[in-house]
Amino acid sequence: MNRLIKLLSLILISTSIFWVYQKTKNSHYQIMSIGDSFSLGITSYGVTEDSYLDDMKDQLSKTKTKIELNTTYNQKDQNIKNSMMLLKQTPNIKKSLYDADLLILSIGYNDVLYALTLEENPSQIKIQKIMAQIESNYNELINEIRKYYHESIIVIGYIEDDRYDSYKQNCIKQLNQILKSNQEVIYINTNELLKKRKKYYSNPQSNYPNSLGYKRIANKIIQKTLENKENI
Repeated sequence: MNRLIKLLSLILISTSIFWVYQKTKNSHYQIMSIGDSFSLGITSYGVTEDSYLDDMKDQLSKTKTKIELNTTYNQKDQNIKNSMMLLKQTPNIKKSLYDADLLILSIGYNDVLYALTLEENPSQIKIQKIMAQIESNYNELINEIRKYYHESIIVIGYIEDDRYDSYKQNCIKQLNQILKSNQEVIYINTNELLKKRKKYYSNPQSNYPNSLGYKRIANKIIQKTLENKENI
């Protein structure tokens, strides 16, 4: 059964790559990312390896399509509010969005961390206010992006780990629901995708996956672009 699942997954990924090639042959395929540490390929031990973006580029390049990867707006501390500021103040990012064929977002985690540092033992009411503000900022960002970009938006979710304190664990779960609920995006559930921690995490105490984990995310993004090909 496992072999059959692996074979079907391989066929689906291969078909995805072929379809993207058919849509973009004789042209460039531009992948743009706005993201935090997750998008940079930070691993369990804090070193940088190939991220899901690098792996996607490698896979799609095999089709002989010229892949252009724009990672200008990926930074460790990237967050929703800063991304909105970039959109409003930086003409280059608007042009990059207009030219992009696929946009991948990995943002929101830093917004949660920052908000929690401002509150010691926040009440449930306070947490709800924090998350409501993050949701408002996120939806505003997606709406702003849609002014310049009309193709698929992939959003990467975050790991929900029971090793977090109760405040952080609750907020991350709510954040994932917020990221997923916007109707304009295609959500990647990394919590489900990387649930085999021994396989996808070199350090069990970290929330950053290893290279196998990033490769699995890349494969899922390619699969999702096939499922939503009418939007590409």
